[in-house]
Amino acid sequence: MKGPCVDTKSLCKVGEIAEVLMLSERRIHQLVRQGIIPKAKRGRYELASAVQGYICYLESRNPAIAPSVGEEVFDYRRERARLTKAQADRAEAETAKITGEVVSVRQVERNLATLFAEVAANMRNIPTRVASALVGNTDEREVKTVLLREIDSVLTALADSDILIEPSDDEEDADSGEI
Repeated sequence: MKGPCVDTKSLCKVGEIAEVLMLSERRIHQLVRQGIIPKAKRGRYELASAVQGYICYLESRNPAIAPSVGEEVFDYRRERARLTKAQADRAEAETAKITGEVVSVRQVERNLATLFAEVAANMRNIPTRVASALVGNTDEREVKTVLLREIDSVLTALADSDILIEPSDDEEDADSGEI
């Protein structure tokens, strides 16, 4: 067989197209059936159309490759969808904040700090509250019982307290964008 046809407008046999595209003749026939490579006449194909059709087919299978090698294709629809989703997510978060379903991290930190300070103060007051009851008591079991009762009392008060996260009056929270 002599080399592939050179003139891009000339009609080539399937074997010549296969050689140019580095594919088998069988694969060329499959691509023709799929409409990727156009047929000019019975058993003949236009070289330029065949190459362009095959290139378009390869690009459609990998949309991240741009016509010029190495550049990414800007997919407007995908980027628009990302933007729309981000806007919807932000609106949903704002709605949740307004309805009280979420609070800012700063608010939670402040409330927990207040709660922990209260627990610490109550725990530190245990010796003051039980000291008079334990003075002169030498029964270790009774001392432990009294101390555990007081500790349990502090923990029960903590468990029974309503821990509400109150909205902050700080403008800082409202402007920070935190949710």
